[in-house]
Amino acid sequence: MLDTLGSFIGPLITTGLMVLLAKYIDETKYRVIFFVAGLVGFITILITGLFVVERKGDNVSTAFKFDFTIFKGKFLLFFIVMLIFTLGNSSDAFLILRARSVGVSSAMIPIIIAMFNLFYALLSVPSGVLSDKIGRVNVIKIGWLIYAVTYIGFALARVPWHIWVLYAIYGIYYSTTEGVAKSLVAHLVDENNRGTAFGLYNASIGILALPASFIAGYLWDKVTPSAPFYFGAVCSILAVIFITIFKIEK
Repeated sequence: MLDTLGSFIGPLITTGLMVLLAKYIDETKYRVIFFVAGLVGFITILITGLFVVERKGDNVSTAFKFDFTIFKGKFLLFFIVMLIFTLGNSSDAFLILRARSVGVSSAMIPIIIAMFNLFYALLSVPSGVLSDKIGRVNVIKIGWLIYAVTYIGFALARVPWHIWVLYAIYGIYYSTTEGVAKSLVAHLVDENNRGTAFGLYNASIGILALPASFIAGYLWDKVTPSAPFYFGAVCSILAVIFITIFKIEK
């Protein structure tokens, strides 16, 4: 929640800078915005380096050893399901392209993203609480179904207000999956393998982002701008089906 609140404030700052720099040409305007963003990032590095002290555990070994036993049981099944879902989870840049294609102005994009992050941040804690009550997998399934509905909505969107509503719903999807999925990973593996599991989880998402976005771009250009979103919705529904069949959660 706290991490995403920063992502809510950031686009508002961006919008404010765009208003303040409205009289300048786009090249100068965007250079200033990226400079400010880079400066903020540099400040966080200084704070981390000077004030954050890591608490080291007992019997910490610096030797790297990959434990292949992690590829077994429930974690492997969840890993496979995540690959299916991620194949349809193309870059969010396509959402911005879709917003522009239905008439949303460039100046409104940061505000829409801020609204999305606000929904994401405010609902993250309730989603975590809900996962404690009904199970992490059930909350993830809810999130993936919301994703499917949202992507179908983006496929069918025709006017700017559709985009505003869909981005708000998209924030709900993020709140039900991002933190909850990582929590599930932590509970599917032994404590000694959690770092490796998180690495594999994030690596798989990062690696599949390329083919997912390539497929989305191809569908956008060769079929229709709506096609990538239908494809993403289908992958999400398939992931829900498989995670239900596999009975992943302990």
